Order: sequence, then structure tokens, then C-alpha cells
Amino acid sequence: MNDDFNVLLAKVAAHLAERDATLDTLPVTPSAEAVHAAVAALPHVLPEAGMGTGPTLDYLLSSVIPGCLTAQNGPRYFGFVTGGVTPAAQLADILGSGYDENVQVTLGDTSAATAVEARALEMVLDLLEIPRETYAGRTVTTGATASNVLGLACAREALCRSSPHTPPNYSYAASGPPPGMTSPPIVVLGLHPHWSIKKAAALVGLGNGPSVFHSLPADPEDELEIDLSALRGRLLAERSIGRGVIVTYGLGEVNTGGFGRGLPKVAELCRHYGAWLHVDAAFGGFAGAVPELRHLVDGMDMADSLTLDGHKWLNVPYDCGLFFTRDAHALPSFLGPSAANTPAYLAAAEAAIPSPLTVNIENSRRFRALPLFASLLSLGKDGYADIVRRNVAFARRVAAHIASHPSYELLNQSPEWLVNDEPVPLNIVLFRGAPGSRFDPTAADAHSRLTAAINDTRRMYVSGTQWAGNGAVRLAVSNWRTGDDDFRVVCAVLDEVMA
Repeated sequence: MNDDFNVLLAKVAAHLAERDATLDTLPVTPSAEAVHAAVAALPHVLPEAGMGTGPTLDYLLSSVIPGCLTAQNGPRYFGFVTGGVTPAAQLADILGSGYDENVQVTLGDTSAATAVEARALEMVLDLLEIPRETYAGRTVTTGATASNVLGLACAREALCRSSPHTPPNYSYAASGPPPGMTSPPIVVLGLHPHWSIKKAAALVGLGNGPSVFHSLPADPEDELEIDLSALRGRLLAERSIGRGVIVTYGLGEVNTGGFGRGLPKVAELCRHYGAWLHVDAAFGGFAGAVPELRHLVDGMDMADSLTLDGHKWLNVPYDCGLFFTRDAHALPSFLGPSAANTPAYLAAAEAAIPSPLTVNIENSRRFRALPLFASLLSLGKDGYADIVRRNVAFARRVAAHIASHPSYELLNQSPEWLVNDEPVPLNIVLFRGAPGSRFDPTAADAHSRLTAAINDTRRMYVSGTQWAGNGAVRLAVSNWRTGDDDFRVVCAVLDEVMA
């Protein structure tokens, strides 16, 4: 058995090594025929007798993997905001799967895993130049959605505990919605919130309908900035009736990658009126890793809770999200067992580093912090700053090409307050066909046809989207491998689909 495993392990390693060496030339997506063939090859029922490990591996490599995304972690996959996998992260992930540790409980004399996770979270704060003591509550999650769930849950508990309508130290988690409060007891205010915020609100019991979620108007001079006077008026009105308020703020608007300018002032208003500020900085927060871009995330460290994504710009494998909040006791207050119902196997498990199951959604979780730790250690501050800097420069070169192209329109030009006349704010390029082009925007399906034409080349991948009520194409750059050769391919594809 061991001899067979060693041979098959070598086969997997050889496959990954060959793929890694050719990742920059592989088709970004499989052909439609390969996808259909993979689906057709799936067994209809569980076989009575197993195939065995060797035949199963051969089947996966020959029939299943060719129908899955060929190079999502390659240099020209520009859909959504999807990072690649750094070499250190990939190797550490293989080790993590091989050791298969359930990072659940801190047992200081038994495993260092939770210490590795705690140190990785500290190193992320170091990367962003945020003092570690700013966010004493920290955990690694499955992604931004899970982190947003934790952020809104922390907000829910804090707002109910401080409400004038509830008994002292009231817990929504323990006792449910407070009786006798204005309905709904908590409202969520924001400008262009990511859908995962609404999903989080539903999951923590706040609701995500129009009675709970209220869109704030934008500043008249900045469509990505909250109108501060409107926010102040709303916070004053909600305080007068004793209702809790969560203000959500996106750093890196999901469609444009743009930033507003007023986060510090929003944070000050929230503190003054007792609102909870949750900042979703899933990818945009990593502008803080680059000194010349750090002004874009000014005020990020003033949030009550903060969401970041490791599997985006940190280029570690799926899945890896990051969550930070100010109070070290916020998460254990509703995620950990009470003294009365602590399981016997946890009774002696107290440690300086909190057990992940008391600060996270899952009780069972893989060692997803290991690839994060390895990648941070291998690259350091300078290495990550270089990735962000190169990706932003690439996006701006593509944006400049589109802006000068007679058949395209660039839709997310940088606002005037950004210096140096940069064509786009960060790493996202939003565009469409120009009037009179093959993909004239007056046609309702123009953006979807343009997206399909680009993706059908299989040399790059973009995503279709909507912005300001109109269709658009979105190109997001967040892979450590993306470079000059890829820029030439992108320009060639954009020219060809309009020919």
C-alpha cells in the first residue's frame, strides 16, 4: 500500500509541476466539449465495488480535471477578484492536506497549529501597518462572506447590549430579538454594499429586506462616498428612538475597484452616535500594503470590525478569509460555550490563544492558516507590496489601452481627487463597446456578447456585470504571475474581438 501511495504521490507531483511550468500558456478555461465530457463521465450511482486508488487517480486526471477550470490561478484569469497561489502557499497547502489537522482547540503542549494561525493574523496586520493591538479579536474564516457574518453578529450583540430598551448585558444570541424594541431593532446603512453583506444580515437574524437595509445617498461630488450630512441626520434620528445602527463601508467597490474619500469622517460620526462601523475591505484593503496607495484606505483601522480575503490579493488557496474586531471578547461572547454548558473535553483547554471554535463559525476546520503563514513568511512586506504594485500598474496599462481604443469605452476612470491622472483607481477595469462598434452599447445584450467573445478565445477570462443600470465588462487583476507577456495577450484579444 505504501509503495502504491508513493508512486501515485509522485504522479500527482509530476502533474502539478508540469501544470505550474506551463500555466502561463494553458487555455484559461476548458473547452465546452471538455466540460460536457467531464459531466458525461461522472458515475450515475455509487459503485458497489470501489475502483481503487490508482484507477481513481487516473480517472480524475483523464476525465474530470480536464473539464474543470484549467487556469483560474493563472495570470490571465481576470474574473471576479481571484488571486493565484504563491509557490510557498501551494506547497504549504499540500502539507496541510497531508497532515489533515483539525485546527479546533488550543492545546499548547500538543500542537502549535493555533499559534501559527494567531501569528499569521498578526502578520497580516503588520503588512497593512495596523498596530496589532487595534484588533484584539481575530480569526481565519472561509472567506469574506463568513467574515461579514461575524462582523454583523458582533455588531448585533454590541448594539443590543448597549440599547436603552434592553436589560444590562442583553444578548441577542442567547435570548433572541429584544422584546418591545422598535421594529426592526437594528437597521443597516450603506452605499453600494456587496451582496454578501445582505446574506450575512439574513444569517444573523437581522433580515435583509427594505425595512432593515437602507441605502444612503452618495456625496454629490463622489458617487462612491457616503453623503455625510445624510448620514449624520439618519444617525441622529435613529439615536432619538433608540434603534441600533450598523454602517457598512466598502473599501474597493466591487464593480469599479474605486474608493470614496470619507471613511475617517464616517468613522467619527459612527463613534459619536453609537453606531457600529463594519468595513468590508475584502480586496481593496490590501492597497494598504503599498505606501503610495495607502491613502486609499485611510481610516480602515477605525472600523469596529474588518473583513479581508486571503484568497484574493494575498494569493493563497481557496478558501481563506480574515476577520478582525476590536474587542477580544466579542466573538467568544456568542460563539463560545457558556460556563454552564462547556463540553467536558474543553474544560481543561483554556489557553492564551483562544480555541478557534470559540471565535469562529465552524467547530471543525482545516489548517487553512498554514498556506497563509507560509506565503507571508516567504514574501514579506516587500514581496506583497510588489505584487499589489505590479497588478495595479497592469490594470492601469490595460485601462489606458481601452481609453485610447476607438472601439471601447472605459467606464471607471479615476476621480479627479486621485493624483497623477491614473486611468483607474486600483486593479479593476470596467469597460464596454463604444457606439458604432461591433458591440454597440445601445444593444441590450452587447456586454454579454462582448464578454463571451473575449472568453471564447480561452486566452483570457473576464466577467460581465452591471453598473449604473447598464451592462459592462469587468477585468480584475490580482494574480502574482500577471506580467508583460500577459499585457500583450490582453491587448491582442481586445483588438481581435473588435476586428
